[in-house]
Amino acid sequence: MSPQSKAVVAIAIGGLLVWRPWKGLYESDSETPALQSPTGEAATRPSPGVEPPRAGPSTQPAPSTPPPATISAMSPEDLQKVRDAIDNIEFAFRDFSTAMRGNPVGNNAEITAALLGDNEKQLKLEIPGGSTLNDKGELCDPWGTPWFFHQLSATQTEVRSAGPDRKMYSEDDFVR
Repeated sequence: MSPQSKAVVAIAIGGLLVWRPWKGLYESDSETPALQSPTGEAATRPSPGVEPPRAGPSTQPAPSTPPPATISAMSPEDLQKVRDAIDNIEFAFRDFSTAMRGNPVGNNAEITAALLGDNEKQLKLEIPGGSTLNDKGELCDPWGTPWFFHQLSATQTEVRSAGPDRKMYSEDDFVR
């Protein structure tokens, strides 16, 4: 190889290293698990190569964004009760997902119906421990308030309890 050809190849390789056209091809946000902060606030893991947002006016949540949940307003007994109940919901979702290749979707009543057998394989699971069923066919938290299910991806669903005050988006909500 002539010295001129070597120089052209070196410049081309250097250009590719700076340009990096392959960057981002193998990164997927759909599989990024949600993080839980020590205060119980939901957070997301930043993608590799992307800096997390800095503190300042631009990081303030939009006015329509519900306030983050905290667990400080909940007694240790209530906290354990809701954690156990959500664990059981996650087990039910895992079993459903394994059989059906995806989490149940829809509103609370539709998800509950799917878990209880209204699905294409007629897979019937038991009501998750710590939860009850109301007269609308909705799964309810340990205090009798319907759980709020927020589908984050095909395999990940956020579960929110209104907590002991039975008011959604108040300071005693629990989210996982």
